[in-house]
Amino acid sequence: SEGRLFELGPVGERLLPLETLDALNRALEELLGLTYEAFTRALLLPQGEFDRFLKGEAKERRRILLDLFELTRLERAREKAASRRAALLEEKGRLEGELAGLLGVSLEAKEDLERALADLTREIARLQGEKKRLEEGIAELKGLQALLLRKGELEGRLGRLKAEASRMAEVEERLKKASEAEVALPLWQDLRRKEEALAATERELQRVRVRLAQLEGDRQALAFDPEALKEAQRALLQAEGLRALEALWRRVGVKEHLAPRLGLAPEAYAEALESLLQEEAYLAEKERELSRTVEVQGRLREKEEALKRVREALAALVEEGGQARAQVEALERALKGAEAHRLQQELEEIGRQRGLLQAEKERLESELAHLAREERRLGLLAYRDLLRPGEPCPLCGSVVRGLPPALEGHGAIALRERREEAEKALREVLTRLGAVAEEERAKREALEILGVEPIPGDPKELEGKLQEAQARLQELREKYREKQGEARALEEEVKRLSQEKERLHQEVSCPEEEAEIAWEKTREALASLRWEKEALAAGLYRLLWERTGGRPVPEYIAALSRRVEELEKKEKQDRDLARAWEEASRTLAGLLAQEEEQRKALEEAKGRVVDLMPEEEAKVLYLPPKEREALAERIRAHREELAQVEALLGEVEREARARFPGSLPPLAEVEARLRREEERLSEVQGSLEARMGEKAVLEERLKEMGERIKRRREMEARLAEVVREMDLWEKLAFDLQQNNFPAYLLGLRQRNLVERADELMATLSSGRYRLRSKEDEYQVLDLWTEAVRPVKTLSGGESFLASLSLALALSEELSRGRLGALFLDEGFGTLDPETLEVVAGVLEALPTR
Repeated sequence: SEGRLFELGPVGERLLPLETLDALNRALEELLGLTYEAFTRALLLPQGEFDRFLKGEAKERRRILLDLFELTRLERAREKAASRRAALLEEKGRLEGELAGLLGVSLEAKEDLERALADLTREIARLQGEKKRLEEGIAELKGLQALLLRKGELEGRLGRLKAEASRMAEVEERLKKASEAEVALPLWQDLRRKEEALAATERELQRVRVRLAQLEGDRQALAFDPEALKEAQRALLQAEGLRALEALWRRVGVKEHLAPRLGLAPEAYAEALESLLQEEAYLAEKERELSRTVEVQGRLREKEEALKRVREALAALVEEGGQARAQVEALERALKGAEAHRLQQELEEIGRQRGLLQAEKERLESELAHLAREERRLGLLAYRDLLRPGEPCPLCGSVVRGLPPALEGHGAIALRERREEAEKALREVLTRLGAVAEEERAKREALEILGVEPIPGDPKELEGKLQEAQARLQELREKYREKQGEARALEEEVKRLSQEKERLHQEVSCPEEEAEIAWEKTREALASLRWEKEALAAGLYRLLWERTGGRPVPEYIAALSRRVEELEKKEKQDRDLARAWEEASRTLAGLLAQEEEQRKALEEAKGRVVDLMPEEEAKVLYLPPKEREALAERIRAHREELAQVEALLGEVEREARARFPGSLPPLAEVEARLRREEERLSEVQGSLEARMGEKAVLEERLKEMGERIKRRREMEARLAEVVREMDLWEKLAFDLQQNNFPAYLLGLRQRNLVERADELMATLSSGRYRLRSKEDEYQVLDLWTEAVRPVKTLSGGESFLASLSLALALSEELSRGRLGALFLDEGFGTLDPETLEVVAGVLEALPTR
């Protein structure tokens, strides 16, 4: 936004050089004598509104003054104090809950834990020493045990190896026999394979010879004749021509007739029947159309009669429905009148309850006003407990220099408790008044909505009669809709039948009155044609019966087809047998040549096994290569292990003599001593672990005890601080309530306002009137009559003087005594010339004051 300021001089306007908006605002403040904030607040009550401010309710006037004097900030301060007190109260509860959980925390408990920890530490050190001694003894016993076990193991292995020496000699002899069997066994196996091959060839020769004989016998038994197959194929081809004739006959399906047509050729039967069937289809279609026409004419007459009856029923239902509707409307009016009568009675009862609550409200407001006056009477002394010399005041923020004299007694607390009880009771009464008013409003709205005169009556009885009447009306409506639907359906059906009748008459090209006659003639012609058709069909059937030997054509053709298939199957079997005989002959020649070669190879194999180990002995002594290698490896390992065990046993004996001089104890004795020492070590280890666990628990408890003691001290200190702060904020929140400190400050500001307005009123009225204030109400003292009058009884001119005095005093109060400009509204027209002159003089003299 942009603003400019011009100075009016003798030579015209001059623009002041104000470069910024802030500079412009400062110049305006200098000219007006008011800051922008004070100016806007001074204009909150223009002259026309001061009369209402002067004569209005005290509560409304207090609210306006609180806003003008910026005392509403105390309400925000009270809310802040209440919020801070609630937060401190919540923190106090939390601290007290935590301290309740720390009741067992003390320095004595901590010292007990420290003593128990010291005793436990000494016991752990003793157990650790005993554990070390036991571990050293067990290590020495385990070394002796291991040496004795090793010596016993080696001695056992040496005895076992010496006992196996004779067995190893037998194994070496077995290896020699296995080598001889390895040479002989493959030659014997080759001989046996050749013998088996020759025997297999001889068996196959026998099988092939049997096969050839069998094939020759099967072909002779088949006895296939190629000429019979050709004759059957020709007969089947001729029979296929009968299918069309049979299909034509089946379209008629007549076997017998009183006068069958006989002696015609097959082609003549086919031509005559086909022509008759076509003409029959034409006449049958014409007969159906005429029949449909006659049927539609009959149905149309029936539907028109039904439609007439339905329309008469609809007229009767309309008349009955009008009577039922009139009855329902009369019952509805009676029911609304009865409801209005009931609501009127309830409103009278609500009015009585509202009167009682209003009286209780006025009593409580009067009591609260009396208590407020009592609290204001106490003055600033009620705030003495909140003040600390040298510290900021919690209300105004300035440093407290000294404390006012102490107030004897506890009047403030008692007044506050009585006021809180009265306020609570007033809130309950206002709540009940609101509920009663809402209920009364709802019932009045319901009464207005009904819009009828109250009529005494029983609503339940009327509602029952109304429901019965409505049900009867609904039933009539359902019947009417049902009949109406039936009528519409009949109308649609009549329309459709009429259209169909017109279409059928156009198709048959016959007038409506001649349709039945044409239908009868067509039926007679159709019957005559069918007689001729059935006579031809009976003659055709007789022809087919003679040609097929009395069998149906499909059956006759099927028999011929089966005969052809059987002959074709025999032809195929004969070809297959011939091919199989040729293949068997070729196989026989090959097997004879193979047999000769196998006999020569067998003789050669017999010559190679002469002077070798017998076959059965070779099979028994033969060993696979892996078994031979395993036996050789076994012999070598036995020799190496024997040498190794003897060397190790010598080393063990030398070590025993070096580590344990003298004779060695038995192994059982060493193991018994070792078990006892290990059991003792296990007991010591268990005790040590248990003590270490106890120590860790005690150390953790000691650490936690120290932290909890520290936490308890911190919480106790914070709780004391919270209690002190909560008392302070609680007092501050109470004193900042509307009827306490804000009312006191407003009283001081209003006292100053009334005093300054009183001075102005005396000046403006030439000393006749003085302005007074009594219990938040303004009064005027007329010095001429010595009478005190309420401001509501003032005349127009007198009211203007009082309003102007208040306006000037309020402007001075808001501007802190410096008034550079004043804006006045209407009101001067109510003054007489003399008073107007006085007022003008006062206004002119204001800048010098």
